Amino acid sequence: MKILAVFAHPDDESYGPAGTLAKASRNGNIVSLLTLTRGESGTVGISKNFSDDELAQIRHREVLQAAKILGIQRVQIHNLSDNKLQDTPNEEGVDIIKKEINRFKPDSVITYHENGISGHPDHLAVTNWTVEAAKSIPQSPSIFLYGFDRLQTSMITFQKLFPIANHEITHRINVANYIDQKIAAIRCHKTQESVWHQFEKQKIDFKKFAEWDVFVQKWPETENLRIKYDLFE
Repeated sequence: MKILAVFAHPDDESYGPAGTLAKASRNGNIVSLLTLTRGESGTVGISKNFSDDELAQIRHREVLQAAKILGIQRVQIHNLSDNKLQDTPNEEGVDIIKKEINRFKPDSVITYHENGISGHPDHLAVTNWTVEAAKSIPQSPSIFLYGFDRLQTSMITFQKLFPIANHEITHRINVANYIDQKIAAIRCHKTQESVWHQFEKQKIDFKKFAEWDVFVQKWPETENLRIKYDLFE
């Protein structure tokens, strides 16, 4: 099976569904990552010490390192403007993702939940583009939207996160055996390390926080109300 993960920024794959991506790769699936920006406008931690171009180059190297740890075999990074994706013409974003789907021909596509996890405008734009692009293709791939449940968001106080409503959740994937890989991938993103330090400062049991990856199956639509505990296996 071929899986395409589509996100806005380098590091979204690691702070996001890294456990599922690592598990999918370990189970013999081919995993590809498409990132729509180079993350050049990051301002957290040491990011503000670099010019946009310097930061973009650093973050490019970081995501390649993280991808290697997670078993992601293919990484494509586009050059849309970081923090300005909602100002990008809709057709441009959809076209980039549609071309990548036609090239890679994934069986499944993963992106953010429709709440953008943190409500980040870039996340919201990418979700809309990805769903539109994937559904517009004949024999379109399955679409899975990643996010956090209420228990996970309740553990975080340093950032506002929007949980997936319980009735929306279609898949809960146990990734307990892949949390060390997730942490190692996160630590590759040195420019974003201040986010990781927030977890440490808040003394969150990260292994408990990250034990489950939560998804909504967006397409094909399902009326099966029973939550599934397997994906890409």
